[in-house]
Amino acid sequence: MKGTWGMPILLGVLSLGGLAAGIFGDGIWDWLCWIGLGVPVIVVTRHIWRQWRVARVY
Repeated sequence: MKGTWGMPILLGVLSLGGLAAGIFGDGIWDWLCWIGLGVPVIVVTRHIWRQWRVARVY
């Protein structure tokens, strides 16, 4: 996905899928829930960390 909206849409779909997986059941659904909700958190945290590091240099 290229463009401005690619990553936000992908993170939104992952979050929605993770929330849905948490509702469906146990076992593999729990793993899908953790992945679906964890990946967006990791991506956003890395982005904020990079911005913070760059801001400290200046």
